[in-house]
Amino acid sequence: MTPPLRTVIAPALAPEILLRQIYLNVRDFAIFTIDTHSLVTSWNLGAELIFGYPPEEIIGQSMERLFTGDDQVDAEHLLEMQTADRWDRAGDYRWHIRKDGSLFWADGVLTPIRDDRGQSIGYLKILRDITERKLAQDEIRRLATIDVLTGLANRAAFDTRRSEMVSLAERTGQLLLLLMIDLDQFKEVNDMLGHQAGDLLLRLTAQRIRAASRESDFIARLGGDEFALLQLDAPSPADGGMLAEKLLAELARPFLLDEREVRISASIGIAVCPVDADSPDSLLNKADLALYHAKNAGRNCYHFYTEALDMIAHRKNAHHAELKRLMRQSSFMLAYQPIVNLDGNAVAMEALLRLPGELGRQPIEYTIGLAREAGQLPELGKWIVRQVCAQMRRWLDVGLGGVRVCVNAGAHELQDPGFLAQLQAALADHDLTPDMMEIELTERDAIELERSGSNVIDQLRQLGYRVALDDFGTGYSSLSYLRTLRVTTIKLDKSFLHGVPGNADANAVVRTVVQLAQDLRLNVIAEGVESQDQAAFLNNAGCAAFQGFLYSKPLSADDATCWLREHLAP
Repeated sequence: MTPPLRTVIAPALAPEILLRQIYLNVRDFAIFTIDTHSLVTSWNLGAELIFGYPPEEIIGQSMERLFTGDDQVDAEHLLEMQTADRWDRAGDYRWHIRKDGSLFWADGVLTPIRDDRGQSIGYLKILRDITERKLAQDEIRRLATIDVLTGLANRAAFDTRRSEMVSLAERTGQLLLLLMIDLDQFKEVNDMLGHQAGDLLLRLTAQRIRAASRESDFIARLGGDEFALLQLDAPSPADGGMLAEKLLAELARPFLLDEREVRISASIGIAVCPVDADSPDSLLNKADLALYHAKNAGRNCYHFYTEALDMIAHRKNAHHAELKRLMRQSSFMLAYQPIVNLDGNAVAMEALLRLPGELGRQPIEYTIGLAREAGQLPELGKWIVRQVCAQMRRWLDVGLGGVRVCVNAGAHELQDPGFLAQLQAALADHDLTPDMMEIELTERDAIELERSGSNVIDQLRQLGYRVALDDFGTGYSSLSYLRTLRVTTIKLDKSFLHGVPGNADANAVVRTVVQLAQDLRLNVIAEGVESQDQAAFLNNAGCAAFQGFLYSKPLSADDATCWLREHLAP
């Protein structure tokens, strides 16, 4: 039987000696005591280094001088003592002021020192300077509501503001206009001139939309080349048309992209609350219908929502039928885009769904949405997983092992009760193991899973799968979720790379996010890498894996096999 553990304090570590060593040698924590009048009675080396006061200047002085002016007015130092008396501790998470007037963010605690009768005879305070962490958290919170590329509000902020403005319109009787704005030739610009030119076009578009609208209008970039504008207190619905004409004229003027003149147009859909809809979701759906009608009508125009736009629903029904036919005939394809290290050697391959015909010209998110609406998403996901496993087996059989494959999955798919069983069966059928596959999901899907109470991410990790957070930083980031979600990897969205490495602000944001990921023990993959300078900067910042056109576009299975033969590390 194992004897019980005993704690022995050697004579050299007697309490008074321990206390002396703490006060003389601890540098990272400020440790000091105050009396019941808040006067400082002891002061360690860490307190001197953090606050800048030597003991002879602070002992006997009120702790109040360590607080900011606003906190002094509110007597926060006394409130902190009262809280400690009542609850045996008081947290200290606030700005403090140093001797030189500079501020730092503290993480600390104040605890009472009591006599034998339980009466407070003083207080012990321990705190540390966590300013860098605080600033990083503030930056991430800012990114949670701002579209990094354009500086406009992002989708999350738009969803919140839309609900607020619909409620306000209902209470006050004001008209609320929603304009959905979609660029018509953006994909062509991206394909011909590259992502950097496409990003510049989006930024310039945002500037022109802002210039053509009222200062009180709320403008957001919802993703890709889609923007939204909310205008409250419009004189009449017709004003939406006047604003749309102004926007179309602004966006029709040529853009200068890398000394090349580019012309585009836009399509705009307009819905009015409460004329067309009286709820936030209904308003958005009807503006979307109007936008689709504008695109189908030849683009470079705007349309109001009307009941006749129910024809759009018929078109969607046709797409549903086409999707069913493609699934029945297994007419999908998978492409594979490499993920590499700085030397260009393969780290992983991301599997990307490709469709033929009309659906192939739609964003993949549209097809996924169709599959979800029709209840076909589980079947589609099963097909993708089995195709990926079969391809991995073929690569292993020809000696191309050691590279994992990343598979995208959505919240609805992951919440399907049979998903994990199907995933495990597909791997087993091809004699593969979970560590050879990484499941990618977007921030939005990850947060949806978290809020729903699903533990599927934990289950995936327990089974041995890697889990990546895709498109990180596009609008749904949250420090609390990053801390609690058991993901292994974040994929830094390509919008972060705009200006890197030439722009100091862009560099600082990337370093902050990469450092945050490292602090949370997460791997980082940078998406959309297009230059060696970007790759070198990212590598120096701590990012070790890259994906983008600098290395390879998405490849067919055969081309991916050839690429792997040349880029697998020996």
